[in-house]
Amino acid sequence: MKSILFFHPKNDYTGSTRVLADVIARDYAGQSVDIITNRNRDKGFLSELPNVRLIGYCMPARLGKHIPVLTSVVWRIHFVLLTLCLGWRYATFYVNTITPYLAVLLGRLYGKKIIYHVHEKFVQQTLSVRIMEWVFAHTKAHRIFVSEYTQRCYPENPSCTSEVCYNHLGKQFLEQVRVKPIGKRKRNTVLMIASLSKVKGLSTFMAVAELLPSFHFHLMLSADMKSIRAYLDESIPANVELIPAQSNIHPYLYEADLMLNLSNPFVWVETFGMTILEAMAYGVPSIVPNVGGPIELIEDGYNGFCVDVTDAKVVVEKIKEVLESDNYMRFADNAMICFRNKFNK
Repeated sequence: MKSILFFHPKNDYTGSTRVLADVIARDYAGQSVDIITNRNRDKGFLSELPNVRLIGYCMPARLGKHIPVLTSVVWRIHFVLLTLCLGWRYATFYVNTITPYLAVLLGRLYGKKIIYHVHEKFVQQTLSVRIMEWVFAHTKAHRIFVSEYTQRCYPENPSCTSEVCYNHLGKQFLEQVRVKPIGKRKRNTVLMIASLSKVKGLSTFMAVAELLPSFHFHLMLSADMKSIRAYLDESIPANVELIPAQSNIHPYLYEADLMLNLSNPFVWVETFGMTILEAMAYGVPSIVPNVGGPIELIEDGYNGFCVDVTDAKVVVEKIKEVLESDNYMRFADNAMICFRNKFNK
């Protein structure tokens, strides 16, 4: 019997995928690893791992554009059949995010050990979210939470063991980090890396850029340029550069003077914030929401600011306070110190 089967909703270049790839590279190096994920024509972080077999379930996007319910049924049937046919061979199911709840139900049917790696807490309680959270709450498992905030969001289960394990940056990432000397920074480049979703504060980002025409704003989104152009239904300020998904984000982090995370906490609360951590490794301060996991990375006024990110004027004020004041060196140094002392042990 094989030891472990991983489940992940989508192989892409987003944070939860990156975290799973780092876990596998660190804890399962040299081992043959099987992952059930969506069948994606595009590559993601999981595609870049050696000795990994991606077992894809079908998600017919073209069909789903017209008949979303049918698409939902098709991929779920395929997912269940894959798991039923393959799952008996493994001792443990490692479920990354709470979304693959069908894997958990089938794991319970097979009597498998379940490891839940919890990255999210949904604000909007749709039927599917309630099902996911019910399965999570009533499943005996080892729970890994990405932040103390995430752990507090869910009720305790006496039959479960749990731990808070902050996301980390893998060896391969850290080997490529080259910090730009603070004295050489122009202090005019603002970066945001996010999923292609309005809950990530894309409208606020555009509003902020429009209010600061003398600054350069780089917006990297987890999609190709055609999809980005089709999704954004608003005018793009002249000082905004749109960047499609990148497997190598180091050049953009090197050029950045400030990182933004503008996720709207009224519809989506960030439970950690990988882009914030990546920025800290480069000695780049961040402006982040004042709720959720980011406040465990950013200390307000020390290595960035925690603010109401739904208010563009407040964000603009803090950008100026970081980049136009004599305190920039302090913010940048503190970002690096915090990363080394708390997140790179």
